[in-house]
Amino acid sequence: MQIQSEFTVSKWEEQPLTTFPQENPLVRASVIYEVTGEINGKLYAEYLMQYSNFDQENPHNSKATYLGYMLFEGKINDKSGTFVIEEEGEYTPSGPESTLSIKPHSGTSELANIAGNGYYRLQGDKMVISFEINS
Repeated sequence: MQIQSEFTVSKWEEQPLTTFPQENPLVRASVIYEVTGEINGKLYAEYLMQYSNFDQENPHNSKATYLGYMLFEGKINDKSGTFVIEEEGEYTPSGPESTLSIKPHSGTSELANIAGNGYYRLQGDKMVISFEINS
């Protein structure tokens, strides 16, 4: 089943991990996303990010690659529960683009048997997350 929703960032905090040069730091980011639509709830994410070009005056002009895990908590259509997502992506001035994979055996409650892959990216002026899921 193909599902899609929009999401927004409600929290974004970065902490440098080392003394890399300021123009390409290595950071840990803690993020919370609010998701609405067929997927409805929150995504709690932890990322390791390496900036290949960091613009201190306007971070949205920066370029970075990242790896992380997200915990989803909420509903998919009418089923409630949680599950873990592995993520790999790239951020450029035109926005982020990530590939997502639901970790096997990580689902709980009504989402206990969920499996699938997906992505998120900027579409127009909205952030969209999409999955092809089996549950």
